[in-house]
Amino acid sequence: MPEYRRIALADIDEPQTPARIAMDDVKLDELTANIAANGLLQPIGVKQADLRYEIEYGHRRFICVTRLGWKEVPALVYAPGELKEGAAMLAENIYREELSAAEEALLFADAQERYKLDEAGLMARFHISADYLGDRMRLLRGDQKIFEALANRFIGFSVARELNKCTDEPHRRYLLDLAVRGGCTAVVAASWVRQWKQELHSQSTNPVPPTPAAELPPSDPYRLECVICGGFRDPYNLVNVHIHKHELDQIKRALTAPPEEEPCTSTSPATDKAS
Repeated sequence: MPEYRRIALADIDEPQTPARIAMDDVKLDELTANIAANGLLQPIGVKQADLRYEIEYGHRRFICVTRLGWKEVPALVYAPGELKEGAAMLAENIYREELSAAEEALLFADAQERYKLDEAGLMARFHISADYLGDRMRLLRGDQKIFEALANRFIGFSVARELNKCTDEPHRRYLLDLAVRGGCTAVVAASWVRQWKQELHSQSTNPVPPTPAAELPPSDPYRLECVICGGFRDPYNLVNVHIHKHELDQIKRALTAPPEEEPCTSTSPATDKAS
């Protein structure tokens, strides 16, 4: 069983591999204010390493009390080998602080390398299923830009998983930019990738000239189309443009209006002779 102690902050080291890639400054400020007002209601967990201590869980609380200038912090001290390293950190963050899938993936990869664990060993250590582990580890093998967007919480796990199904890097990065800038659900991201696959298959098996937008049958409501011509077969060349609706309507009217006849300004030969 762990031993409850009050430990000097100067004797505590932060975790070698923190569970969190980035911490929300606003939430950290809120937690700091709460601890200042109500005290530390939950001790941190540390493991003893020689004459020092390393944080196993409660990293955010440690940062907050450091900000407040505390000299000591209440802690549960675990003896070497008493606690499966990383397991308590993961459990505390998943159920209390909501780790992102990217942060979980890094935690699993670090444990795999540090303790030479195979898939079964990781599942046993962290009490997770094969599907759960596989989904997170595939993120590390996917697009690095998608992983970074997920780690920074610009997109969600399900969106990242769908975007990684697009094997065309330029188009995949284009879809990622759309997802980050405009936000989207996993359903929308899946529809984008599905549209890309359909277009790829169509071009490889039966190349045809683009069909006018007016002749297109009703289709996916999430399909990307040009607001001027209605075309959708070249989505990676579309760009995000911010424009007032009434000005866009004026542009459309100007493009579709018939050309005006120029007035005749030349003088006829008969008129020249008369003059």
